[in-house]
Amino acid sequence: MKHPRTLKLIKNYIPKQSMNDEIELYPNGVFKFFISKMIEDIENGNFKPAMERIDIDKWRKTHTTSSRLDMEHLQSVNSKKPIIQAEIRIGRFEIIDGNHRFQKAYRDGKKTINSYKIYGEALVPYFYDQKGYESFVKYWNSKLEDL
Repeated sequence: MKHPRTLKLIKNYIPKQSMNDEIELYPNGVFKFFISKMIEDIENGNFKPAMERIDIDKWRKTHTTSSRLDMEHLQSVNSKKPIIQAEIRIGRFEIIDGNHRFQKAYRDGKKTINSYKIYGEALVPYFYDQKGYESFVKYWNSKLEDL
């Protein structure tokens, strides 16, 4: 029996195009998530992911936080702007945009931070290239078979 979260491979998948020149990606191996397009779609109302307040201390206990922080940039970020967490592995969310905002909130002693919570299925339109998209679908579906 097919799992209800099984992704269907779209043979002629065409990655979304951004209306602005800025291209921000979150690379995770072969998967390249098109962050600038996600943000563009959230801001213009074309994508409405779930919102979740993350308990910063709890998150830090169960996740590895980025050690590659630009300390100069850290001082200028707005930790009130939501971060983006994505389900790259089934049932496991990672920050794919906003590591500096998360770290600033932590260092400022904040208890929580707002986030957009994006489930695996909703990531499909936001792959930067076809190879990453196809690899993700195969990876995702293989993990569902293990459940």
